[in-house]
Amino acid sequence: MTTIGIDLGATHVRAGLVDQAGRLSRVVRRVLPPDPAARVRTTRQVLAEYADVAVAAVGVAVAGTVRDGVLTWSANLGLSGVDFAAELGRPVTVLNDARAAGLAEARLGAGAGAATVLVVTVGTGLGGALVTGGRLHEGTGHAGEVGHLVLDADGPPCGCGNRGCWEQLAGGVALNRTGAALAPTGAAQPGAARLAAAVTAGQPRATAALERHAAQFARGLDSLCAVLAPHTVVLGGGLIARPGPIRDAYLAAAGTLRWHSGPVHPARLGDDAGVLGAALAANPS
Repeated sequence: MTTIGIDLGATHVRAGLVDQAGRLSRVVRRVLPPDPAARVRTTRQVLAEYADVAVAAVGVAVAGTVRDGVLTWSANLGLSGVDFAAELGRPVTVLNDARAAGLAEARLGAGAGAATVLVVTVGTGLGGALVTGGRLHEGTGHAGEVGHLVLDADGPPCGCGNRGCWEQLAGGVALNRTGAALAPTGAAQPGAARLAAAVTAGQPRATAALERHAAQFARGLDSLCAVLAPHTVVLGGGLIARPGPIRDAYLAAAGTLRWHSGPVHPARLGDDAGVLGAALAANPS
């Protein structure tokens, strides 16, 4: 039973064939064009690469909010109201990319074998997934929007309409803001990269700032663990995958939780997680 998994990210679309054992093959990767409508066409073209294969199902992981198989909004892609079944011309299972990655890590990656796995991805924002018994908890459709846990009602405004959301205090957007303020030169680099460089260079203000962000990260993660009581926590996303002081600080902070005494693992599947998770969601047997 072969499944196609498609991971539609902010800059690239990646796809592959996934068999019943979770093995990935025939990976196709395309750069996404700047025009939002053309991004959907590119995804259709990638799916056509597998026209010679009999597949059981197709899953699509997408950077945005999803309800009833429709991408309701994606700031990264500039898309809204996209019905992928209609656009791709066949039934598809659609889910948020962080939840897809979480499902893959829980079933095939760093959380494999644990009864309940909480996966948190640290990128521009903070995403998450709760997997119990190998099944993704979906709720009413937006379960896993952990980045919008409010930690400070008087904190910085968030795109969701609230203030002081967890991702505004500990996600990449927060690290970018701090890095840009501490190191205004080197504008070609994202602020998070400038912050990491300043910490590596031994600048005390940068080190203190990163420690504050890491403490806020641990505060939010601990709150989730108090409610969800996972057996295992897995941390993924671009900022955890990249070696350096941000990864080190966040992993160290995650080891100081009050409400979780089990293991905390860095994610293991890398760029394959979204494709694998999309396929697993589409063909859960």
